Amino acid sequence: MEKGKILVCDDEVDVQNLLRRLLEARGHGVECFGQGTALLKGLEEMEGALPDLVILDAKMPGLDGLEVLRRLKAAHAELPVVMMSAFATVRNAVEAMKLGAMDYLIKPFSTDEVHRLVDSVIERNRLVSENRSLKAEIRRRFNPEHIIFKSDGFSRVFALAKKVASSGAGVLILGESGTGKELIASTIHYSSERCEQRFLTINCAAITDTLLESQLFGHVKGAFTGAVANHRGLVEEADRGTLFLDEIGDLSPALQAKLLRLLQEKEFMPVGATRVRHADVRFVAATNKDLEKEVARGTFREDLFYRLNVVTLEVPPLRERRDDILPLAEHFVRKYAPEGQQKLSAEAARMLQGYHWPGNVRELENTIEMAVILAEGGRIEADCLPSKISNAQATEFVPPAAPVSLEDVERLYIAQVYRQTGGHKLKTSEILGIARKTLDRKLRQYGIDLPDSE
Repeated sequence: MEKGKILVCDDEVDVQNLLRRLLEARGHGVECFGQGTALLKGLEEMEGALPDLVILDAKMPGLDGLEVLRRLKAAHAELPVVMMSAFATVRNAVEAMKLGAMDYLIKPFSTDEVHRLVDSVIERNRLVSENRSLKAEIRRRFNPEHIIFKSDGFSRVFALAKKVASSGAGVLILGESGTGKELIASTIHYSSERCEQRFLTINCAAITDTLLESQLFGHVKGAFTGAVANHRGLVEEADRGTLFLDEIGDLSPALQAKLLRLLQEKEFMPVGATRVRHADVRFVAATNKDLEKEVARGTFREDLFYRLNVVTLEVPPLRERRDDILPLAEHFVRKYAPEGQQKLSAEAARMLQGYHWPGNVRELENTIEMAVILAEGGRIEADCLPSKISNAQATEFVPPAAPVSLEDVERLYIAQVYRQTGGHKLKTSEILGIARKTLDRKLRQYGIDLPDSE
């Protein structure tokens, strides 16, 4: 058990000496006071270095213990205080608890009672401190100001996310997989008044309906086979915080109805429960589907769609924000390289910028992680990158000087890529994003004839 600094305030010297002996035997630091005024003055002189616990007698001459407690809590609301008295009454105990006392110790007390109470307070302080540190670390990691981007496209989405954060409005984030939709959702949360509370996420497409309902709303013991205990769902865990529902388009009709009720009434019912519960949760949803088409097909509720879709943010794919590729790549190098000693070579950087990134930022991160592992020395060379990237290095298409038909543009671009690959049909089809058979047909159609180097 961790050791603490404990202040004892009692007008009886024997009680002071007894508590000092018991607590110092456990390694705690103890300072004793005989009057409430002396305790308050001693705390002032500590200049912010507050103790871990104050043990305060309720009945003392001069300043009464309850009045001392009131002043302590007014000045230091989080300071743990345990009251003690030989004249314990229910009224005294209730009054002390109302004023903020953590517990009540009745004289005469046993050694075990003192140790058990002090140990529980010290452990609570440790958990509170740990929780505070974890929250600070989470805020540091998810600080919206630390998000990496340079492109105008992502800048617009980021600015709008911060703008709507304080509104509490429903937000629907659209975009391909791996573009950073969860990052935008976290920006909304950590830029809002809910930033001190929890930000939780769930992928609605990753688990079955039955499990998803239990994960969202919780369940009671015996609700189904294997439900051996009550389980709090994410909705309850995220109370006063934010819940990010990824791939909301995959939510079943039954769960859509339950989610709509929660959005409208702020109430829900765990699986197997008979009483409703309440939660104040902000929902941010995301999907890579066209929900308006899903509404038209009847697979997604129109009323839920409009509840979620007060504000729409569309995250552009990485291929449309090429200014972000190198800053993100360099960030991932620093993240995965041992001691941050590796750097991208000029050729590797050029190849990264020339690739079309169908898997978006997630694919870029995986690529850099692998390249860091394969790299020798301090540079990540082009040969550390996957062949699909090195095979896709066509330069930008140079349009003809005079206006031409769309068919002529296609013919000119296919010919340009085909020449740049040296007539390599497989590489050409990969760069163009078409099947090999389609490429053969296009080459015959446009009369493009180069020797095949395969």
